[in-house]
Amino acid sequence: MPGMSGVGMHTYLLGLGTAPPIIFITAFPTASLQSEIQANGALVLLEKPVDAAAMAHWLNVALGQP
Repeated sequence: MPGMSGVGMHTYLLGLGTAPPIIFITAFPTASLQSEIQANGALVLLEKPVDAAAMAHWLNVALGQP
């Protein structure tokens, strides 16, 4: 997204009071990024390459499915 990171977009949506469940995916996870997204209520930070089973699990969590 030109001009805005995923974390920035999530923060913006939170400010509007309308943030859906968020799954972050990155090739460069850091402890500070993990802390920031957890503090803002994101579901999870997944590292690339993403395991298909992990993605399926977190999509089910986001959608409220067992």
